[in-house]
Amino acid sequence: MIIAAIPVKNQLRWTAPLVESLLIGDEIDELWIYDNGSTDDTRYWVSNRMKTDSRLKYRDCKNVRIYDMWNHMIKKAAEIGNVKLAILNNDIRLPFMAIKTMADNMKHYKIAAVDTSRRSFDPIDSVETVDLIWQHRVGFAFMVDADFWKDKEYAIHPDFILWWGDDDLFRRCQLLGGDVCRMVGIGIDHGLSQTDPEYSGSKLNDIELDRLTFIRIWS
Repeated sequence: MIIAAIPVKNQLRWTAPLVESLLIGDEIDELWIYDNGSTDDTRYWVSNRMKTDSRLKYRDCKNVRIYDMWNHMIKKAAEIGNVKLAILNNDIRLPFMAIKTMADNMKHYKIAAVDTSRRSFDPIDSVETVDLIWQHRVGFAFMVDADFWKDKEYAIHPDFILWWGDDDLFRRCQLLGGDVCRMVGIGIDHGLSQTDPEYSGSKLNDIELDRLTFIRIWS
């Protein structure tokens, strides 16, 4: 089973094209929208789109932190069983059939990141899974083998607020014996910082707190 999950807050101009590309231009079994308190037309648009495609699911996650949403996505997918779960920012573009191709090529890997050296417009001619170099960790578009986390308390330490949780996830996976990879050939475009205005906290302060949390856990 292939599931894509997207945490969102407003910015429907980014969310809607991504949702359409996944429902129409990919092969996924379900698409979960985790709405972190949108005040624009996000909920209205998703509710209407759900009427024409039952694969689309909506969850109200107002005031829920980003990594708590990630943990819930992974836990829910693990409970379903045999799920390849793509966790995606809403401010991205992916090539045609990206998620299905990633799921088909996961092999023994437990986390797979996209190839940031290629664009979403570059065709997927061939795909190669390469053991992940730390610099190639990608927190805005990756896939997990949800079964790997089935008996774990969490995938991301609950102390993380905003920024270092993806580092924690990849490091934790490797510590627990899971291999991580980069899917060479599956490109992406990322609208860097396009959704930052929706963050209600103190971004720089919370990033620093997360950095200190990472040091505390992993040093």
